[in-house]
Amino acid sequence: MELLAAVLILLVPTALAQGQCMNLSPLCGQSPGWPDPALCSANYVSSNCQEFCGGCTCDADPRGPCRNGGTRGGNPDKYGTHTCDCNCPTPWVGDLCEVCTATCFNGGVVDQTTCSCQCAPGYFGEYCQDTCKNLDPKCGASPGWPLTSMCADYVLDLCPEFCGVCSCDDDPRGPCLNGGSRGGNPALFGDDTCNCNCAGNWIGERCEVCGVHCANGGTLDPVSCTCACADGWDGLFCHAPCIDSNPLCGANPGWPDASMCSTDYVMEGCHAMCGVCALSEECTDADSGVIYLKGQQWAKHDVANQHTMLCTCLGPDYYVCEDVPDWTGP
Repeated sequence: MELLAAVLILLVPTALAQGQCMNLSPLCGQSPGWPDPALCSANYVSSNCQEFCGGCTCDADPRGPCRNGGTRGGNPDKYGTHTCDCNCPTPWVGDLCEVCTATCFNGGVVDQTTCSCQCAPGYFGEYCQDTCKNLDPKCGASPGWPLTSMCADYVLDLCPEFCGVCSCDDDPRGPCLNGGSRGGNPALFGDDTCNCNCAGNWIGERCEVCGVHCANGGTLDPVSCTCACADGWDGLFCHAPCIDSNPLCGANPGWPDASMCSTDYVMEGCHAMCGVCALSEECTDADSGVIYLKGQQWAKHDVANQHTMLCTCLGPDYYVCEDVPDWTGP
């Protein structure tokens, strides 16, 4: 015990300032540390830790009470003549905790009464330093975890957008265009939480770019960002031929017929029959590869029989040829 007393005395001055309440060592009240209040009965402890041991109180400090939630005393980091300096809650500073040092970011405004930030739309956090975000891909995952009923403690900290602490509707980038929406997508988290979820074929930061290229002569509708396919072609980008994928479409006798196109699976399997796409009105001559329109005629030489035929395009890649031995047309 004598050795500990000697160490304490060597660390700090031993004289008390006349009339001023103070501790003379940073060990007074330190936790975990030494001494604890039970040792205040020892003279060397009580004399060096006067405020800690209750020999005097900072409440009588002549500077008056601290403001804005500040307190005097009980802080082992303050000793000697600083024992009774105000312990100010952040971000207050000053002799009486009277000075607000809050700095608000992203357009936030300091409320001088509370020394807190009033954030602009789209930002939150103590100093408006954060945009609305979730910090984990599990926020809102379905099926998954957590549920909104679990929005407390660490779930609330990890999932502020999912839990409604903030809203992507206030995102400073403004609303998404063309049916896009912000938030509610667990695949987007962190700084991407409030990125636009674009509808259809729209892409871009605000879903302002149509991401479609129409193939095979299709025409782009820039308003809906969809392709109007040329006859004979089908698909979102007109990349597939217009066909019925099921051989039963329009079969006679058979099933189904066009009256059943209101049924989903019939429509899906019978694009041509149900008018989802339009069959081509052209014929391609199998020998020459020349394309003719529906109703157009052309002469064709029958090599095997050594005479001329007259061919007529009757519909999509369907034509008939008749012998015309004496035909002298072009």
